[in-house]
Amino acid sequence: MTPAQRLQAALQSEPAAAAALACALRDEGMAQAALYRLYQAEHVRSDLAEPQLDALADVMDLIWGGGWAKSHALFPQELSQERLNKE
Repeated sequence: MTPAQRLQAALQSEPAAAAALACALRDEGMAQAALYRLYQAEHVRSDLAEPQLDALADVMDLIWGGGWAKSHALFPQELSQERLNKE
């Protein structure tokens, strides 16, 4: 199953599953920028319900890091737009 398929399945089960999947994908070696782009791509889908969109936005904050993550960042370094564009 691809990461995108895994994310879609997680969103269908419960909101907390999206955060657990982000941790699993990080632990499996997915880079911060790639993980952010995966969640961002899912967030722009028009067929998602509000709870799913909120769950994605919350996890995107944790992936990005910095002040948005409220000390629960998934990566030690805050992501920047420059790094997101490069990687």
